[in-house]
Amino acid sequence: MEFILDVPSQLNLKGDDYLLMKFNVSEDEFWEVANEDSNFELINGVLIIHSPASTEHEELFGYLNFVLRYYTERTEKGRVFGSRLVMRLSEKWNPEPDLMVVMPEHYNRIMETRIEGPADLVIEILSPTTRELDLTKKLPHFRQAGVGEIWIIDPESQEFMIYWEKDEKKWSKENADKFIESRILPDLKFKPIWIWERKEYPSSKVIEGII
Repeated sequence: MEFILDVPSQLNLKGDDYLLMKFNVSEDEFWEVANEDSNFELINGVLIIHSPASTEHEELFGYLNFVLRYYTERTEKGRVFGSRLVMRLSEKWNPEPDLMVVMPEHYNRIMETRIEGPADLVIEILSPTTRELDLTKKLPHFRQAGVGEIWIIDPESQEFMIYWEKDEKKWSKENADKFIESRILPDLKFKPIWIWERKEYPSSKVIEGII
């Protein structure tokens, strides 16, 4: 069956950033158009098509990806996956978080083209066009669906937030030099200030001290 994306029901344009939405899309239709090169998500039956990422987003992604991969490979406490892999939560929910960590006890959820069920740790890096979607749609559903821990990275306000099922904690500019308190990766020694001051704290410099 050929699936043609017609004029979206909602179009949000902000400079070079955009968010396209097509409503009432089935999971089969989503998988017909989604592949490893596309930036698509299925959020509550809505096909979300994102604009290309900004340089700031990609630098934050690369930094966190490098640090987390180093940590998980050294400790053998999980596997890290990037933003082109689906986390399938239901027929209507096939999101692609920026980063995910799956712990060893849940490796059976790792399939060839997706994570089947919730990852243990999910990271979303906010942008002007995805802020509302990430905070009002994805975050509540991730918590409800059983994601153990969600990191929300906000480049605009330079805030680092961690959400669990029922509580949360925030690191702002005032306490960015304090270590985060991850429950999924409790041995990880990571300070939010590192991602905001990357020239002073390059990932190659800080990784030796994260364990």
